[in-house]
Amino acid sequence: MRVLQGRTNASDGAVAVAEATKGWADSPEIIFVFCSTAQEPQAVAKALSERFAGVPIVGCTTSGELLAGEHTNKTMVVAGLVDSGVRWETTVIRELRSFDEAAAVSAAQRLFSGLGTDTEDFDPDAYFCLLFVDGLSMKEEVVSALLADAIEGVTLAGGSAGDDLAFAKTFVIHEGGAETDAAVVVMGKAERSSFKIIKHQHYVTTPRSLVITRADVSARRVYEMDGYPAAEAYAAAIGVPLGEMTTEQMFLNPMTFQCNGELYVRSIQTLNDDRSLTFYCGIEEGMVLDIGGHNDMEGSLREDLGALKAEVGEVDFLLSFNCILRSLEAQEGDTNARLGSVYEGLGASMIGFDTYGEQLNGLHINQTLVALAICAADKPADSAADSAADSAADSAAERAAD
Repeated sequence: MRVLQGRTNASDGAVAVAEATKGWADSPEIIFVFCSTAQEPQAVAKALSERFAGVPIVGCTTSGELLAGEHTNKTMVVAGLVDSGVRWETTVIRELRSFDEAAAVSAAQRLFSGLGTDTEDFDPDAYFCLLFVDGLSMKEEVVSALLADAIEGVTLAGGSAGDDLAFAKTFVIHEGGAETDAAVVVMGKAERSSFKIIKHQHYVTTPRSLVITRADVSARRVYEMDGYPAAEAYAAAIGVPLGEMTTEQMFLNPMTFQCNGELYVRSIQTLNDDRSLTFYCGIEEGMVLDIGGHNDMEGSLREDLGALKAEVGEVDFLLSFNCILRSLEAQEGDTNARLGSVYEGLGASMIGFDTYGEQLNGLHINQTLVALAICAADKPADSAADSAADSAADSAAERAAD
């Protein structure tokens, strides 16, 4: 497998594409592109489709861009895969406000049909699905849940498009166009490669919990918890006077819930003037949420990616969906460079973006890193074992140094 990649801070779409893809001698089998509000997404999509006619192009607008372990803002990043060992099919879903089960089934059928897959007799473990969705549609829960049901057991991972925290308009990119109120879905069939979907977070639960007692579910807005104004109840639970509440305190103390033995985060987006709280993810009246605590982000990421490398060996390509709140935490702690070195230690070419939420199978979640790791099948038979041994040796050396 070869991965072509590039980054640019040019604002003009045609110039940005020319700069980011300079030197790409080959035509990729698929292109992933993520751009900030500094670039016009329609112009980027048009320029890419003209430069690489017939190549599937997918992506979205962002609130931060990742390429080769480096995090940037106000840039465009792009990666093209050559000889990945994966067959790709893409589709776009429009009018998310009216998305229903029939639309999900139709999208799944287009993907399976494009890959020539008979769903009556196939192995879902050989497939994966990627979702890029309008991050201001407030339909991520519905889309991810219905789509996960429709794809017949295939693993689904994805992220919500951003707009540099303007919360005005987000776009998804498909072929030569960019759209709002839409989602792009990619299905891959691993034919000469293997893959793994990763869920990483550094949050833990605490004994402190609150019950949502009054809410506007459609707006993800909670008015009361435990019968008190939501902001007051939350501030008391984390031990901070309401008047001293900051954005940093909210993303360092998210709310969590347990589902099937897994911990998932429900992050607070805004503290409103009426003492209500607006969340990035779906909420329900009667939902019990625990106050979250957290481990060190860098150490936790190093541990999880080290375990991945020990399991599968060298990773050739990593596509990451990284929550904007993780990015803000890294920015606050000035740890982006150290986190980048952790990614580089995986040995992968990587691209990703900061999201307004992440999708994993049928759930829409927050403050999580969800990623697709692809490993080429043409490595020497002992490479995975060697990589695992190297990883174990490195971990032992780090423990000894500590």
